[in-house]
Amino acid sequence: MLHAYRLLSLHSPHVPPTLWEWEQPWMHHLMMNADGFHTVVVEQRYFRDWEALHSENARMWDVHSRSRPLYDHLETWETWLTAYRQLILDMQEMAGDV
Repeated sequence: MLHAYRLLSLHSPHVPPTLWEWEQPWMHHLMMNADGFHTVVVEQRYFRDWEALHSENARMWDVHSRSRPLYDHLETWETWLTAYRQLILDMQEMAGDV
């Protein structure tokens, strides 16, 4: 059983859903981001195994992100996740949380 988190926007219902994060310290960074900026909440979910989590992230990537010009340079959701993790750290640094 895998425990995963993702951020949900409170003020922008049209923002595509973010992918599920399952590793520390990245789950902790998501929670710090939500606490620090008060514009998102953290959703949590359990996946039965890695394949279920991978399948859900791949589905969300294909449906919500792959077709957007902003993400043209990213081939897979795994590539996107690496860039997203850095963005979370950069935002926390700007807020003085890191």
